[in-house]
Amino acid sequence: MKQRLFLIDGHALVFKMYYAFLRRPMINSKGADMSILYGFTKYLLEMIEKEQPTHLAVSFDPPGGTFRNQMYPEYKANRDATPQLVIDALQPLTEICQALRIPVLMMMGFEADDVIGSMAKRAEKEGFEVYMVTPDKDYGQLISENIYQYKPGKGGDEREIFGIREVCEKYGIERPEQVIDMLAICGDSADNVPGVKGVGEVGASKLIAKYGTLENIYAHLDELTASQRAKFEDAKGHIALSKQLVTIKTDIEIETPTEAMALDGVVDAKATELFDFYEFGSLKRHLKKLCVDGALTCDIPVVEDKPEFSFEESDAATVCKAAKEAGRCAISIYEDGRVCMAAAGKVASDHADSFAEVLSDAAIAKYGYELKPQIKICRGIEGRLMDIALMDYLVNPEKSHKLDMLCKTELGIDLAVDEEKPAQTSFSLFDEIPDEVESTDSGKTRETALLFELGRKKEEELAAHDLTKLFDEMEEPLIRVLAGMEEEGVKVDLSILRQFADTLRQEVAEREDRIREMVDEPSLNILSPKQIGIVLFEKLALDPKVKKSKTGAYPTDEETLLDLADRHPVINEILEFRAAKKLLSTYIEPFPEFVNRRTGKIHTTFNQALTATGRLSSSKPNLQNIPIRTERGKEIRKAFVPSRPDGIIMSADYSQIELRIMAHLCQDQHLIASFNAGVDVHKATAAKIFKVDASEVTSDQRRIAKTANFGIMYGISSFGLAQRLKVSRSEAKQIIDDYFESFPSIRMFINDTLTAARENGYVETLFGRRRYVPDVNAKNGTVRALAERNAVNAPIQGTSADIIKIAMINVDRRIREAGLKSRMVLQIHDELVFDAVMEEAETLKNIITEEMENVIKLSIPLT
Repeated sequence: MKQRLFLIDGHALVFKMYYAFLRRPMINSKGADMSILYGFTKYLLEMIEKEQPTHLAVSFDPPGGTFRNQMYPEYKANRDATPQLVIDALQPLTEICQALRIPVLMMMGFEADDVIGSMAKRAEKEGFEVYMVTPDKDYGQLISENIYQYKPGKGGDEREIFGIREVCEKYGIERPEQVIDMLAICGDSADNVPGVKGVGEVGASKLIAKYGTLENIYAHLDELTASQRAKFEDAKGHIALSKQLVTIKTDIEIETPTEAMALDGVVDAKATELFDFYEFGSLKRHLKKLCVDGALTCDIPVVEDKPEFSFEESDAATVCKAAKEAGRCAISIYEDGRVCMAAAGKVASDHADSFAEVLSDAAIAKYGYELKPQIKICRGIEGRLMDIALMDYLVNPEKSHKLDMLCKTELGIDLAVDEEKPAQTSFSLFDEIPDEVESTDSGKTRETALLFELGRKKEEELAAHDLTKLFDEMEEPLIRVLAGMEEEGVKVDLSILRQFADTLRQEVAEREDRIREMVDEPSLNILSPKQIGIVLFEKLALDPKVKKSKTGAYPTDEETLLDLADRHPVINEILEFRAAKKLLSTYIEPFPEFVNRRTGKIHTTFNQALTATGRLSSSKPNLQNIPIRTERGKEIRKAFVPSRPDGIIMSADYSQIELRIMAHLCQDQHLIASFNAGVDVHKATAAKIFKVDASEVTSDQRRIAKTANFGIMYGISSFGLAQRLKVSRSEAKQIIDDYFESFPSIRMFINDTLTAARENGYVETLFGRRRYVPDVNAKNGTVRALAERNAVNAPIQGTSADIIKIAMINVDRRIREAGLKSRMVLQIHDELVFDAVMEEAETLKNIITEEMENVIKLSIPLT
């Protein structure tokens, strides 16, 4: 069998993992972001298992510039600064690769492309079949009879292997080396390679297909169209340089011998030390396979972490007895009401009646995954609801809480069951699934057994992070409150929605006609950002300094258009058109699909373990983002109606809660005095900033103060404030300076918060909820600034979210204790909405006011 060498473009794989985990990073128990290290290592080990290479090496770009920068100083000059997480990952990844005895190829002055290109060509001559693992299109030029490009997929087992046929078909060329000519013509905005301006991939491929080489195109310029000829003439002075820049070197002398890249099944003992240090427990199973499969040997004890517990399938009575003795059990319920229960080494599946005694026993804690929908299916479940996703959310607020991921990372177990084998019913968690065992409930049985172990582990983590009180007093009781709200639902009058939809459609049509008329483009597709961009920036020339994106498109996002609003009246028309269209497509038109035919209500789902700040969100449909203060938003809200003929809709929201929390946290006496006196806090702020009497504050000064008040909480920059206020950056900077001069305690609070964040790696709300901010120490200014904004805002916004949650719990309890028919049906950030009975209105109002205003005693009142 031919020997197979896999060469991994390390930087490409690092960036793949950076973006894959960007929204939901993996944070370990020390508060460190392990996303890149974990993702890279996992991919590496899984690829080895799947592809079985005989030889392997990883190449990283070296620090500093390369020969291309010496040749062309502007090379890659337009690129954004490398994220600090990426920079910080390179040394640990090198250590991990070395511990796995995988050579790391890095040569000063040369990019990873050049090292891989040279190694690939050398190995091909030595008789190897070579696979270059990278998504980078530049590598297409290196493909040959025995050199392939292995493109990692976006997920799962997806991947593409490009050989000669695939690359030639993709670009319509005859030989892979013609990719060089293609790249030279197209240029590369990311690398700042100029190319032939105005000629894209399609045009370049046609020309290369016809003329064969770049040089031959120039030899036949007289055959091109006038437009093409002019473009190539303009590029004549730099096209040779462009070709040099995109050509991957294949002649570098690499000292590492190919034999050193052989996978011999031996890894260093340091591998397990590193895996333990970085908390890669689930990856040890891959390490085990790498070391001991077949005739391979291993000099490290990689199976010492095998759990000593196992579960046996028993009858329901035995499991119930075990649950009582243990004081806890794990439950998993299907929509048909069948229950699977696990406790103390026993597991069983049966009808709910068989477990009723345990389910209704308040002294027995119930572990489970996403218990809210399950307690709606199976009534009468009492005891602590130890929801595993929710417990993990408190410990790791920004990572994925999916069950399969938790099982892999926490227990080292893959939930996926081999479809060719029946699932097991009696097992030790690391055993193979026996062929002879069959059971229709075995998949759920195995999952429930895992839930018991995960639950115990997560409960211990809550205690270790001082989060047990937060869970017990806030998140756990809120599960039942939200379940009740989801079941209650909110009545929607579809006739009101239909009527408003007709009004909006008419408005959209009228604005569409008006926009086309204003720009004199009868066939303009207003939904096309590309066409809008061309009209605004080429035809109307609203911004001569505008920059296109990497794809060649003009920016037409809301922020960009708002900046141009004073330059042409069509901008406001476009923004209003989009707002109306979005309301139609996002809220009004989909709403009827979510109305339950039996109840006539919308039963949204409240997501308790999703946002990093602790706020609730809703889905199916999302009711959190309905505009509140706009006229259109108010029209939508009219469709939310009482469920009883004599009912009313009542709502209550906190007044300036986040600003009040900030005033309490920073202990600014001026803000505290203003709130306690009940005066206009924005006017009082303006008076202090502009050094005038409150009676002399103008409406414009109040507007500036209000923007600053809320902006400061979000770490607004002078650039951001300038955009919001439509003033120069220097004016905005002066406003911020005056603000902090007037409120030095706020500046001190921000500085103290950032100091604590840098020391601890996280910040906390008044209730102990954590948000991890590992990038607060990043060297990259842009990355660090974002983390600093999150660090300052999280204690404020998170405390606000905590307060409304406790208010919901207390209000719901009071309503039920009073025996009222009125019900809480929606939560929208700082607002609670009630479907109320008219005669209960005054009683309900008093309950809401008392509970919402007395959640916590601050230096100023909550109102």
